[in-house]
Amino acid sequence: MRDVTFVLPPHSVLLVVGPNASGKTTLLRLLATALRPTDGGGSVFGHDLVRDADAVRVLTAFVGTSAGAYDLLTVRENLAFAAAMRGRPDAPVATWLDRVGLTPVADDPVRVLSSGMKRRLALAQAWLAAPRLLLLDEPYGGLDRDGVALVAEMTEDTTRRGGSVVIATHEWERVMNEADAVLALAAGQPVEVGPVAQLTAADLAAAAGGRR
Repeated sequence: MRDVTFVLPPHSVLLVVGPNASGKTTLLRLLATALRPTDGGGSVFGHDLVRDADAVRVLTAFVGTSAGAYDLLTVRENLAFAAAMRGRPDAPVATWLDRVGLTPVADDPVRVLSSGMKRRLALAQAWLAAPRLLLLDEPYGGLDRDGVALVAEMTEDTTRRGGSVVIATHEWERVMNEADAVLALAAGQPVEVGPVAQLTAADLAAAAGGRR
Protein backbone atom coordinates (compact mmCIF):
# COMPACT_ATOMS: atom_id res chain seq x y z
CA MET A 1 0.00 0.00 0.00
CA ARG A 2 1.35 3.44 -0.94
CA ASP A 3 0.00 6.98 -0.59
CA VAL A 4 -3.41 5.87 0.70
CA THR A 5 -4.92 8.64 2.84
CA PHE A 6 -8.52 8.89 4.01
CA VAL A 7 -10.63 9.86 6.99
CA LEU A 8 -13.74 7.86 7.80
CA PRO A 9 -16.09 9.69 10.18
CA PRO A 10 -18.41 7.93 12.62
CA HIS A 11 -21.82 6.87 11.25
CA SER A 12 -20.37 6.30 7.79
CA VAL A 13 -19.60 3.54 5.28
CA LEU A 14 -16.55 3.41 3.01
CA LEU A 15 -16.73 1.25 -0.11
CA VAL A 16 -13.32 0.00 -1.28
CA VAL A 17 -13.14 -1.20 -4.88
CA GLY A 18 -10.43 -2.30 -7.26
CA PRO A 19 -9.36 -5.23 -9.40
CA ASN A 20 -7.81 -8.38 -7.96
CA ALA A 21 -4.47 -7.76 -6.21
CA SER A 22 -5.19 -4.03 -5.95
CA GLY A 23 -4.63 -3.98 -2.18
CA LYS A 24 -8.19 -4.13 -0.82
CA THR A 25 -7.58 -7.01 1.58
CA THR A 26 -4.20 -5.61 2.60
CA LEU A 27 -5.83 -2.32 3.57
CA LEU A 28 -8.44 -4.06 5.73
CA ARG A 29 -5.81 -6.25 7.39
CA LEU A 30 -3.77 -3.16 8.23
CA LEU A 31 -6.81 -1.53 9.81
CA ALA A 32 -7.49 -4.73 11.77
CA THR A 33 -3.82 -4.76 12.96
CA ALA A 34 -3.36 -8.19 11.38
CA LEU A 35 -0.57 -6.55 9.36
CA ARG A 36 1.87 -3.93 10.60
CA PRO A 37 2.64 -0.93 8.35
CA THR A 38 6.27 -0.63 7.31
CA ASP A 39 5.87 3.09 6.68
CA GLY A 40 3.27 5.71 7.45
CA GLY A 41 0.58 5.17 10.04
CA GLY A 42 -3.02 5.47 10.98
CA SER A 43 -5.47 5.46 13.84
CA VAL A 44 -8.87 4.01 14.69
CA PHE A 45 -11.02 6.24 16.89
CA GLY A 46 -7.88 7.96 18.17
CA HIS A 47 -5.87 4.76 18.78
CA ASP A 48 -2.65 4.35 16.82
CA LEU A 49 -2.55 1.20 14.68
CA VAL A 50 0.92 0.27 15.97
CA ARG A 51 1.32 1.73 19.47
CA ASP A 52 -2.27 1.00 20.51
CA ALA A 53 -2.86 -2.20 18.53
CA ASP A 54 -4.56 -3.98 21.44
CA ALA A 55 -7.02 -1.12 21.89
CA VAL A 56 -7.74 -1.09 18.15
CA ARG A 57 -8.53 -4.82 18.21
CA VAL A 58 -11.07 -4.29 20.99
CA LEU A 59 -12.91 -1.74 18.83
CA THR A 60 -12.64 -3.64 15.55
CA ALA A 61 -14.23 -6.70 13.98
CA PHE A 62 -12.87 -8.14 10.73
CA VAL A 63 -14.82 -10.57 8.55
CA GLY A 64 -12.48 -12.03 5.94
CA THR A 65 -13.00 -14.47 3.12
CA SER A 66 -12.52 -17.48 5.43
CA ALA A 67 -15.01 -18.41 8.14
CA GLY A 68 -12.61 -17.87 11.03
CA ALA A 69 -14.18 -20.79 12.91
CA TYR A 70 -13.08 -24.16 14.25
CA ASP A 71 -14.27 -26.93 11.93
CA LEU A 72 -14.63 -29.61 14.63
CA LEU A 73 -16.70 -27.42 16.96
CA THR A 74 -20.41 -26.92 16.45
CA VAL A 75 -21.87 -23.66 15.28
CA ARG A 76 -23.15 -22.97 18.79
CA GLU A 77 -19.76 -23.75 20.36
CA ASN A 78 -17.95 -21.49 17.91
CA LEU A 79 -20.28 -18.60 18.61
CA ALA A 80 -20.03 -19.09 22.38
CA PHE A 81 -16.24 -19.18 22.11
CA ALA A 82 -16.20 -15.98 20.03
CA ALA A 83 -18.41 -14.28 22.63
CA ALA A 84 -16.10 -15.35 25.46
CA MET A 85 -13.03 -14.13 23.59
CA ARG A 86 -14.75 -10.76 23.17
CA GLY A 87 -15.37 -10.56 26.91
CA ARG A 88 -19.07 -11.37 26.54
CA PRO A 89 -19.42 -14.90 27.99
CA ASP A 90 -23.06 -14.21 28.86
CA ALA A 91 -24.03 -13.12 25.35
CA PRO A 92 -27.38 -14.69 24.29
CA VAL A 93 -25.94 -17.16 21.81
CA ALA A 94 -29.34 -18.64 20.97
CA THR A 95 -30.62 -15.18 20.04
CA TRP A 96 -27.68 -14.57 17.73
CA LEU A 97 -28.07 -17.98 16.10
CA ASP A 98 -31.68 -17.13 15.34
CA ARG A 99 -30.80 -13.64 14.15
CA VAL A 100 -28.48 -14.95 11.43
CA GLY A 101 -30.61 -17.97 10.53
CA LEU A 102 -28.34 -20.65 12.00
CA THR A 103 -30.66 -22.17 14.62
CA PRO A 104 -31.45 -25.26 12.46
CA VAL A 105 -27.71 -26.11 12.24
CA ALA A 106 -26.67 -24.86 15.67
CA ASP A 107 -25.42 -28.26 16.82
CA ASP A 108 -23.76 -29.28 13.56
CA PRO A 109 -19.97 -29.15 13.28
CA VAL A 110 -18.78 -26.25 11.14
CA ARG A 111 -16.99 -28.62 8.74
CA VAL A 112 -20.34 -29.81 7.31
CA LEU A 113 -21.76 -26.35 6.64
CA SER A 114 -22.17 -24.75 3.24
CA SER A 115 -20.05 -21.72 2.41
CA GLY A 116 -23.08 -19.48 2.92
CA MET A 117 -23.74 -20.87 6.40
CA LYS A 118 -20.08 -20.41 7.31
CA ARG A 119 -20.29 -16.80 6.17
CA ARG A 120 -23.37 -16.27 8.34
CA LEU A 121 -21.42 -17.64 11.32
CA ALA A 122 -18.53 -15.27 10.61
CA LEU A 123 -20.96 -12.36 10.47
CA ALA A 124 -22.55 -13.38 13.78
CA GLN A 125 -19.16 -13.67 15.48
CA ALA A 126 -18.30 -10.12 14.41
CA TRP A 127 -21.75 -8.65 14.99
CA LEU A 128 -22.11 -9.77 18.60
CA ALA A 129 -18.92 -7.86 19.40
CA ALA A 130 -20.73 -4.57 18.63
CA PRO A 131 -17.59 -3.16 16.97
CA ARG A 132 -17.01 0.53 16.43
CA LEU A 133 -15.12 -0.30 13.23
CA LEU A 134 -16.51 -3.12 11.11
CA LEU A 135 -14.29 -4.42 8.31
CA LEU A 136 -15.92 -6.63 5.67
CA ASP A 137 -13.82 -8.28 2.96
CA GLU A 138 -15.96 -9.62 0.08
CA PRO A 139 -18.85 -10.24 2.52
CA TYR A 140 -21.40 -11.43 -0.03
CA GLY A 141 -19.69 -14.62 -1.18
CA GLY A 142 -21.93 -17.67 -0.81
CA LEU A 143 -24.86 -15.67 0.59
CA ASP A 144 -28.42 -15.86 -0.66
CA ARG A 145 -30.77 -12.86 -0.73
CA ASP A 146 -31.53 -13.15 2.98
CA GLY A 147 -27.82 -13.37 3.75
CA VAL A 148 -27.12 -10.23 1.74
CA ALA A 149 -29.85 -8.50 3.72
CA LEU A 150 -28.06 -9.53 6.93
CA VAL A 151 -24.93 -7.70 5.77
CA ALA A 152 -27.01 -4.57 5.15
CA GLU A 153 -28.65 -4.89 8.57
CA MET A 154 -25.28 -5.37 10.24
CA THR A 155 -23.88 -2.32 8.46
CA GLU A 156 -26.86 -0.17 9.45
CA ASP A 157 -26.66 -1.35 13.06
CA THR A 158 -22.97 -0.45 13.27
CA THR A 159 -23.36 3.05 11.85
CA ARG A 160 -26.48 3.72 13.94
CA ARG A 161 -24.40 3.04 17.06
CA GLY A 162 -21.85 5.62 15.92
CA GLY A 163 -19.47 3.16 14.34
CA SER A 164 -17.90 3.07 10.89
CA VAL A 165 -17.86 0.36 8.25
CA VAL A 166 -15.34 -0.45 5.52
CA ILE A 167 -16.56 -2.85 2.82
CA ALA A 168 -14.12 -4.15 0.22
CA THR A 169 -15.92 -5.89 -2.61
CA HIS A 170 -16.18 -6.50 -6.32
CA GLU A 171 -19.95 -6.55 -5.88
CA TRP A 172 -20.18 -2.78 -5.44
CA GLU A 173 -23.76 -2.69 -6.70
CA ARG A 174 -24.92 -4.30 -3.47
CA VAL A 175 -23.54 -1.53 -1.27
CA MET A 176 -23.37 1.66 -3.32
CA ASN A 177 -26.71 2.87 -1.91
CA GLU A 178 -25.41 2.41 1.64
CA ALA A 179 -21.91 3.82 1.16
CA ASP A 180 -20.99 7.41 1.88
CA ALA A 181 -17.62 7.41 0.15
CA VAL A 182 -15.56 5.31 -2.26
CA LEU A 183 -11.86 4.48 -2.24
CA ALA A 184 -10.69 2.92 -5.50
CA LEU A 185 -7.33 1.14 -5.50
CA ALA A 186 -5.01 -0.08 -8.23
CA ALA A 187 -1.70 -1.80 -7.50
CA GLY A 188 -1.85 -0.67 -3.88
CA GLN A 189 -2.37 3.00 -4.70
CA PRO A 190 -5.50 5.15 -4.68
CA VAL A 191 -6.92 6.12 -8.05
CA GLU A 192 -10.14 7.67 -6.80
CA VAL A 193 -11.40 8.91 -3.45
CA GLY A 194 -14.65 10.71 -3.06
CA PRO A 195 -18.32 10.77 -2.11
CA VAL A 196 -20.48 8.12 -3.74
CA ALA A 197 -22.81 10.81 -5.05
CA GLN A 198 -20.05 12.13 -7.31
CA LEU A 199 -19.44 8.77 -9.02
CA THR A 200 -21.57 7.10 -11.67
CA ALA A 201 -22.14 3.38 -12.01
CA ALA A 202 -19.75 3.44 -14.96
CA ASP A 203 -17.07 5.08 -12.78
CA LEU A 204 -17.46 2.37 -10.13
CA ALA A 205 -17.44 -0.42 -12.68
CA ALA A 206 -14.21 0.91 -14.18
CA ALA A 207 -12.60 1.35 -10.76
CA ALA A 208 -13.57 -2.20 -9.76
CA GLY A 209 -11.77 -3.61 -12.75
CA GLY A 210 -14.51 -3.49 -15.32
CA ARG A 211 -16.98 -5.70 -13.45
CA ARG A 212 -20.65 -4.63 -13.43
